[in-house]
Amino acid sequence: MNSHARPPSRNAPSPLQRLLHRWLVEYNPLYLLSATLVLGGMILCSRGLAHDGSSFAHLGIPAIAELYSGLLIGGAALLTRLGQRRPAVMLALITALYQCDLTLHTEACALLGGAGVVAALVWLVVFVGKLYALAWAVRLDLTRSAVATVTLGAAGLAILPHALAALDERGATALVMGWLFALVTLGRETSRSVVSRVPLDAWGVTVLRRSLRAVWLLWSLLIVLHVGFWSLHAPVRLVAFVPVALLLAAGRMRTEARVWGAVLGALAFVGLQVPELFSLTALLAAAALGVRALRAPRVTVVLEAGRTDSPYRVAEDARPHADVTTTATAPVAWDPGATSRLLTGSLFAVYLAVWTFGWTGGAWPAHLLALDLALTAAVVVIAVKPRIRSGLAPLVVSYAHFAVQTGLVAAPHSIVQWGASAVGVGFALLVASLVASYCLRDFGNSRAAP
Repeated sequence: MNSHARPPSRNAPSPLQRLLHRWLVEYNPLYLLSATLVLGGMILCSRGLAHDGSSFAHLGIPAIAELYSGLLIGGAALLTRLGQRRPAVMLALITALYQCDLTLHTEACALLGGAGVVAALVWLVVFVGKLYALAWAVRLDLTRSAVATVTLGAAGLAILPHALAALDERGATALVMGWLFALVTLGRETSRSVVSRVPLDAWGVTVLRRSLRAVWLLWSLLIVLHVGFWSLHAPVRLVAFVPVALLLAAGRMRTEARVWGAVLGALAFVGLQVPELFSLTALLAAAALGVRALRAPRVTVVLEAGRTDSPYRVAEDARPHADVTTTATAPVAWDPGATSRLLTGSLFAVYLAVWTFGWTGGAWPAHLLALDLALTAAVVVIAVKPRIRSGLAPLVVSYAHFAVQTGLVAAPHSIVQWGASAVGVGFALLVASLVASYCLRDFGNSRAAP
């Protein structure tokens, strides 16, 4: 027998203690169960109180939700300072979920008149306060643009239900379209980074990045659900959000042809389905083209791949090695001429927005001479000074439509007139092709040279 065997330490945890620590500290399911029970209980109480005609359902139940959110933030702060980051992150994610007004309090405020306006503004102020409190609890620093993006989303939840109740279908849909476009564009084109106040190892950085991604995705989903709820109780047409999705997708497309396809597809869809929103869509298209021209999309580039110790799903003394990849974003290669073409397209989109303001379908509105002259002056200036001539073609089309609309050029009616028009266009295309071949002859020769 080995007389020098070390006796077991009195402080060593027993198997039961290790099991309890694993399931009540590291992977505590009671947090999720608590949040589910509180949410379900508030929904049941709200329905019961509303059925009884009690006003407590409109203001008391949301107050309970805010109280529970405050307790979650306090719990996250306590766990963070105890060194239990994993459960602290779980409480922070649940707090982020409760930030999005799960009780539909802001929608209910629209039914309470002046008191509802005050209650909605109080909710907005409390929202921002809880945002900073949550960042303090888990020791994070928020960028100004991240706070601005989240505040814009919360302001929409607080204010739009009141505005939608006073607008018709066109105004309500346009307001929600503009808010969603601005919210997504701001969130995508500005910094949403969140920095830890304490040093983190490689795995901690990975957990922070994944947690932030989960929060942004969760908030995006709940915004969509709120908009869907609005469409059931307010004159908001969901079909109008198809062009918004196309215009937002244009900001992520890598090729210029796809960008133009998305923008033209959005304008064509609105012109055929909801023409009363064509002017707003053209204005959003101008913004999308401008942002896309000035800010190229970025792709993720792997900088370094390595392996580090990970505490994920294992005990402290049995951590396996997990892959940790260091990445960064880099702009997509972009043709310099595309920037000028997209900016010119943005100019014409603004022209369309002003020209079609108030148009609700049918024949195109009459041309505004002052607007056409201003557009012509702008196109001539950019064609001469920066030598951007991509705007000449749509300008010619605009004046051709003006000539037909005012009767300066009669539109073809008979078969002979259509045939003569086709012959004229054919000759014009041939001449334009020959001129283009002559003007671009040097580019072809330089490519063919060895």
